[in-house]
Amino acid sequence: MDDARRVLVTAAEARAGVEVLPRGGAPSRGQVIRVERGGVVLALAGPPPSPGTDVRCWLTVDGITFTFEASVLRSGIDVPDRSQGGVLLGFIDGWSRASSQPGGLTLAALPASGGVLGLNEGSVHAIELHPEEWLVSAPAAFPLVFVEGGRLRLRVGPGDRAPVEVGATVRAVTRAQDHILYRLAINEVGDPERYRDALGAARAALKI
Repeated sequence: MDDARRVLVTAAEARAGVEVLPRGGAPSRGQVIRVERGGVVLALAGPPPSPGTDVRCWLTVDGITFTFEASVLRSGIDVPDRSQGGVLLGFIDGWSRASSQPGGLTLAALPASGGVLGLNEGSVHAIELHPEEWLVSAPAAFPLVFVEGGRLRLRVGPGDRAPVEVGATVRAVTRAQDHILYRLAINEVGDPERYRDALGAARAALKI
């Protein structure tokens, strides 16, 4: 089993890159700065998550990608680059090599009303994934998931890295006898190349 502290110390010495996904928030990138008794300090681009936020992180050391869960203990920590936001993460748990994560695929919707809805298993699931449009199916008896014309965020990515988040609009809601089809038009992509790669990985994993 990998020693989490040893890996984090090595990552800090190399200023290794890290990807952080707050629960219910947008992913961000940064660097591992140092390991302290209370946890690990990261420098993140953009506003740091608030204290108490639960996050999942991905980092690569010696060619191996690791992932873990943690909580933000403090924000506004001093870091070398003052243009970045420093955070102290603690309560590190679920440490593992990302490639060993069972069912590591992330495919989810974040409706404006809040919460995260998985789209790769269960009653509501994606049946087509195209760069410009996703097609999602749900049982006819299932409560209405998305409202036509509504806006939402979508996440997609393999288990060995942070997922890509894009914006979408519910283009159409079609009711059939035993199911409802939702057409989600993709209209906001920050990193097209990462999005295409993540979408390709998801399609291969789901065989769609």
